[in-house]
Amino acid sequence: MKSRRSLLAALGVAATSLCAAAAGAAQTGQGLDVALGKALFERLWVAAPSSTAAADGLGPLFNQRACAGCHQDGGAARFTRRDDSTRAQGLVVRVAAADGGPHPELGAQIQDRAVPGLAAEARLTVTIRQGALAVQTDLAAGPRQPAIFETRIAPPLTGRAALDDIDDAAVLALADPQDRDGDGISGRAHMVPDDSGAMVLGRFGYKATGASLLRQTAEAAALDMGLSSPLVPQPFGDCTAAQPACRARPSGRGAMADGEEISAAAVERVVAYLASLRPAPADRTTPGFRLFAAAGCAACHVPDLPGRDGRMRQVFSDLLLHDLGAEGASRITAGGAAPGEWRTTPLAGLAPRDGERRYFHDGRAATLRAAIAAHGGEAAAARDAFAGVDGRRQQMILDFLAKL
Repeated sequence: MKSRRSLLAALGVAATSLCAAAAGAAQTGQGLDVALGKALFERLWVAAPSSTAAADGLGPLFNQRACAGCHQDGGAARFTRRDDSTRAQGLVVRVAAADGGPHPELGAQIQDRAVPGLAAEARLTVTIRQGALAVQTDLAAGPRQPAIFETRIAPPLTGRAALDDIDDAAVLALADPQDRDGDGISGRAHMVPDDSGAMVLGRFGYKATGASLLRQTAEAAALDMGLSSPLVPQPFGDCTAAQPACRARPSGRGAMADGEEISAAAVERVVAYLASLRPAPADRTTPGFRLFAAAGCAACHVPDLPGRDGRMRQVFSDLLLHDLGAEGASRITAGGAAPGEWRTTPLAGLAPRDGERRYFHDGRAATLRAAIAAHGGEAAAARDAFAGVDGRRQQMILDFLAKL
């Protein structure tokens, strides 16, 4: 692993400015790693070649120039409405072939931005009318093969690093794929390959397709910004073989980045920053929490799970896949997850910050109340239990959730 000094040099970050960024944090190696990770998270990348070689490698196709473009301050996707238009930061459109597999021409995701001299794949128009979100995808050049388009919004990153620490046995003990206890909940673990090819518990992503936060971060850098790393060594990002002009663009690969555009050490520092985004402790003394549990929400949104060190972590998830019904089903293949199966979303960072918040994987819900109403399948009983209590008690639950 590179020393912090050599990593700073590779990134073009002066040690004095880093110490200033770390003001208020303990001046330890860990504190500096967090500060450096935050700087990397907020860095605006540029196309290669450039005079700032430490920050080039963007694209050629991309959605954002920085991690913070989708996750400002580690938060969720934001929507700002102006007249009839809506600016969406952190919304992407996933794409697949008609059979749900990778699209041979468009890749895995529509990139609506491109480096100079190259056309973006599409123009995305986002509108919100009467609370309903709509996304129109106008392709620059229509694909020759049919395509499936599905919206995804960036989740909040608060507390996500804790998912890496959860003990596998604790999650597997909660799994009940055959619903042997007859409670109507049949969560199952999504086993996915790690970097060595071994099958491990999936923890990250809406479908639990990510084995680790490090891998998830590297894949986001490649897919959203076109940045290659030792974990995802693709300097052309999501460009396909059907896009030769894209693949022919210069890359930002360099020796100071492990021969890629962003080094493994840099990705690790971003993860260190994400680990610093801890959720506020939930107030378990409120009526809202008790009502949340009584409605059955905590059966899947398990408040605490043990880490590998035996200490409890606040997650409000069981990390299992659950079938939420046909209405929200995805047609895009995601490992071994069925169309209607989604990993229980960890509950943290739910309150709106700057800009309007949306909820659910595709942003269909404008409010927490609407998000609860959108639950179907295994979650239908909890949804109906919430709907069955009076407005005052419903608001207590919503107030509890908004403070997570």
